[in-house]
Amino acid sequence: METYRLSSKLRENESEYLIQTANDANLGSVSTTIYINGVVAERVTRPHPQQIDPEEVLTLVKSSHGEKKKEIESLLTAYRQAIQSAEPDTMYHLGTAFYFKGFYAEARELFYQTASTGTEHHQAYNFLTITELALNNPDEAVHSGKRAVSMRPRFADYRNNYGEALLAVDDFRGAIEQFSEAIAINMYYGDAYFNLALAYIVQAIREPNRDKWPARSNQITDYLKKAALIYEDYRGPRYDSAIEALHRGELREALTTLKTIRETKREATRKEFAAFHTRFLLVPGWMTERAIADRIAFLKAEINKNPTYVDLYAELSQCYLEQAKMAWQKAIENYRKTTEINPSLRRAQAALSETETVYEHICATLGRITEKG
Repeated sequence: METYRLSSKLRENESEYLIQTANDANLGSVSTTIYINGVVAERVTRPHPQQIDPEEVLTLVKSSHGEKKKEIESLLTAYRQAIQSAEPDTMYHLGTAFYFKGFYAEARELFYQTASTGTEHHQAYNFLTITELALNNPDEAVHSGKRAVSMRPRFADYRNNYGEALLAVDDFRGAIEQFSEAIAINMYYGDAYFNLALAYIVQAIREPNRDKWPARSNQITDYLKKAALIYEDYRGPRYDSAIEALHRGELREALTTLKTIRETKREATRKEFAAFHTRFLLVPGWMTERAIADRIAFLKAEINKNPTYVDLYAELSQCYLEQAKMAWQKAIENYRKTTEINPSLRRAQAALSETETVYEHICATLGRITEKG
């Protein structure tokens, strides 16, 4: 089968966005890759049946390319509008979309602008921390992480991310303190246990002590086992290889392997939420059933990591109200159809009236929650 290729370029400020789409006859798929200044930011693959007409493949290539180009154009338009608006929450939420899509430079600018509004936006500082790390700017990440933790010292995620920034600048003592604090806040925080093991390995490399190593080795292994118990995907051949290297005293090999495992998990998480965050921001009236369900799942996962993060509970409550609003709206639509078909059904008429009243209360409550000021 012939290979079809499409390519488009977009420019925003000093960045070039290259969108390339092509089919792979051997794999039976169509892939679209986004490059930002020559670096891969995103790759999306859509499988298709092996037995398919070439014209259908060409149509699939064109539609995949067009959809992705439109998505990037919409994101860049939203980026310009958000910067111009200088509205903190708008910039922050758009920044999360750019971050999860791997558009780190744009995400950094949005988070920086949000943090510069003087609103003490702790979420922006936290995301700025992990974005600077993704851009390999550890010193800037330390600054942002420290600020986020100072604003919300009881948020386990903030402690963990700040610890990663400190470890990136070789401050293993500071990192150990932050990871330990994160675990003290949430004893089921797998990432913090994993990072704590990394920090102690770095300490053992920088400050070798043969007498203390057996006990330290057991401690590190215990942290890694706890991390894998909480998050099973840490396990695998690489994990086993790192444990073996650790027991042989090959600390640098163990450290490199464990960092690879951490990056693989982080990338998987980023890709998992990329589609949701884009849909959340680009679809007019984002409250679709799927979007709400995805957001609820996301917030529940975040609450498991940060059980004292009150903003997460507040947003989760709002999502449940949005979900309820949609359910009651459907009830109204179906009761109306019922009464149109048979106007003599008094119970249905009464139920419709009561349902409309409750729906109005839900809408009014959501209006008060989301209003500015």
